[in-house]
Amino acid sequence: MKVNPYNTVIFLGCLTLVVMALWKLLVYWKKGRTYRFFYGILITANLVIIQVLLMDFGVHKEHAWILAFFIPFQYLSPVYFTGFICYYLKKEEVYKRNRNYLFLPFIGFFVLYTVLKVNVFLDYAWISNEVFTIIHTEVDENSTLTFSIILSIWNLLIIRKYENTIGKLSFDQVRKKTQWIKTIVAVFITFNIIWLLTIVLFFIREDISGHFPYYPFWILYLLFFYTFLYLGSTHLNEVSKRKQSEEEAVQKAIQNFRMSGLNHMFSEEELELIHYDKPSQITGILSYFSTSLFDKNKLEDVLWDIVENCIAYLQLEDCIIYIIDTSKNVLIQKAAFGNKNQGERKILSPIEISLGEGIVGQVAQSGEYECVYNVTYDDRYVVDDISRKSELAVPIMIEGTVIGVLDSEHSEEGFFDEHHILLFQLIAKLTAKKLSQINIKNTTNITNDNLYFKELHFLMKEAKIYRDSNLGLDSISKMLKISSNYLSQMVNKLSGSNFSDYVNSFRIDDAKSKLKDPKFTNYTILDIALESGFNSKSTFYSAFKKHTGISPKEYRETP
Repeated sequence: MKVNPYNTVIFLGCLTLVVMALWKLLVYWKKGRTYRFFYGILITANLVIIQVLLMDFGVHKEHAWILAFFIPFQYLSPVYFTGFICYYLKKEEVYKRNRNYLFLPFIGFFVLYTVLKVNVFLDYAWISNEVFTIIHTEVDENSTLTFSIILSIWNLLIIRKYENTIGKLSFDQVRKKTQWIKTIVAVFITFNIIWLLTIVLFFIREDISGHFPYYPFWILYLLFFYTFLYLGSTHLNEVSKRKQSEEEAVQKAIQNFRMSGLNHMFSEEELELIHYDKPSQITGILSYFSTSLFDKNKLEDVLWDIVENCIAYLQLEDCIIYIIDTSKNVLIQKAAFGNKNQGERKILSPIEISLGEGIVGQVAQSGEYECVYNVTYDDRYVVDDISRKSELAVPIMIEGTVIGVLDSEHSEEGFFDEHHILLFQLIAKLTAKKLSQINIKNTTNITNDNLYFKELHFLMKEAKIYRDSNLGLDSISKMLKISSNYLSQMVNKLSGSNFSDYVNSFRIDDAKSKLKDPKFTNYTILDIALESGFNSKSTFYSAFKKHTGISPKEYRETP
């Protein structure tokens, strides 16, 4: 077969599509695996046709070395499509669990291709030309078609299973979402049928040879892939923007809750600094900080909690809290994070620093923070465990009097910046506030206007986080940036129930609405339970009867 207008148009169309998909892949690489699999399908599928057409053109006869770059991409395209479906539907675990098996045909034929290439260069020393032709045409093509059909059917089963469990979406949303992907799968199955009919044609008509019968099939393929590229890219971008918009709305609401929670702790000037620095990060750290200290009523517990949890959260190398001993007029190391932490809340070789001595002593004496770019050039620097390059020391003050110093060193020169300074000052202020409460034997109570509870209620009602069956005390505490102990006490006091019952109350309300909704009449009780966030039928029945007094089946049948 030589060059003709048909195979030339097909070749240029495939090559252009590969270049376009490669460019899109590079642009959207950071968007995630859904995008990567999407463009991977287009690239690998069209590279298969390009390789076949190069054989048609007889390029391998003029340049035999080009065969070394021929790869069985035909076994990658169905795998990438399966990966695309799994990641698009948020069923990544299905793909990851079967990934090794999916790539077996590609690996097997890659090895076989390598053997065949070496065999050709050795002038068919191992495998005859006849056997080589059978493997290269019939075995290769028939196994590819079989593999593609099997994966297409499996993809439909993945979609069907997803529809039955619905995930975190409503009935209408899930149908709308899967309709698009089911259409694509249906098109691929149609192409597999056309491909099969084309192969059958070769058996019926012995006078037909070469790749000419594939040309109409490949042209249809090209038209579909160009449409797939345009509409698919548009669809994925719309989904991505919508998801980002929803996440931003939730994050904005959460940020407003956290900022409101800090209003009674900081001045307007300090709140402005938080707003213009890194509000999301700072408020998250401060929220966790303040709640982790909630049940601490001893000086030692407060100080060690700061260095173990809050300072460690900043990924610093070292941090020490000094407290002033007024009887000796010295600073004593009370808590440490880093090399100085010996474990079991003990400090390795603790030292005392006189007021005015070193950088820490100067801060305690002046009441002003010190941020030293390079301590090598500062005569005041006192070596403790090891010599480092930069240091940040911030005073802890109660009613204008310095009672201690929050100090951190780093081996990198100029490590501490304005963000660290602001955060250290805010943590020092919160520390002073907590220590003041201890001194006057006053603790913070959880009241009905608790902003963290309002934030949790918002996430339950609006973001519907209860639909995640893996939702637990730890995951929510991380989400809210508060300690799990505080979260547990807060839910117990303000909801009047334990954490599990509180979450299940939202799940039960969700399930009750679906059990009575005509749109869900074709869904089993288990399907509704899974969508509402329960991970088993027994757990759902038990929780439902506890909250309503009757079973889900009885509730559904009640007019």
